[in-house]
Amino acid sequence: MRRHVDEIVLVEDEAMVEASRWLWFELGIAADLSGAASVAALRSGAVAFGPGRTIAGLVCGAGPDGIG
Repeated sequence: MRRHVDEIVLVEDEAMVEASRWLWFELGIAADLSGAASVAALRSGAVAFGPGRTIAGLVCGAGPDGIG
């Protein structure tokens, strides 16, 4: 795994809730909390990236159960 993964970060549950809500209300993507974890990491600043970089976040999940 170390060959393919640059960094692993932790995100708070509330950040995943916020990311799941953002995905649903802004993009119409229904992701559960774990499915929104990559977006939570990007939106919370847990992952540092500079200008000109291409960033991708994997989003998956069965629905908006976590958005409350």
